[in-house]
Amino acid sequence: MKNEKLSIEFGIPEHGWLPVKIAFNSFRLEFNASGVPANPIDQLISSLRSVIQGIKAEVWWHLEPEGYYFEFEKFSGEYTLNISFAKSENSDREIVFKTNGSFESLISPVYRAIKKFADNQYVSQNWPIADKTELEKLTELVNEAKLHRTTPKL
Repeated sequence: MKNEKLSIEFGIPEHGWLPVKIAFNSFRLEFNASGVPANPIDQLISSLRSVIQGIKAEVWWHLEPEGYYFEFEKFSGEYTLNISFAKSENSDREIVFKTNGSFESLISPVYRAIKKFADNQYVSQNWPIADKTELEKLTELVNEAKLHRTTPKL
């Protein structure tokens, strides 16, 4: 059986809206997220940094007024991603997707999507520029995590 990886893609933002596509096995989700009141790409960078360090983290993809929430957790070296939906910021959430996986199957694809998105130059009035310092810190953590996974244990 093939080890499936999460697929996530960020489109070209227009007028403060970012197309997001996510897939895992038969699960598919597409939406356009708002860049206000908070930049979800910066939240995603921060969330990945936290979860790599073992701290539960969350990203709010605001759809005005609805929204998706991506919750990341780490248990004993395995990662969990829960995606839930709420009709408003104060509404109850409904889980629409949940999966567990390795660093390589869940965290690396999200990191690569962030890097690809950040490497493109978008007009700043269409979408806020990702925080380069935070992205550099995430890159250091990702590289360190990869090193620890590939270093043979003595």
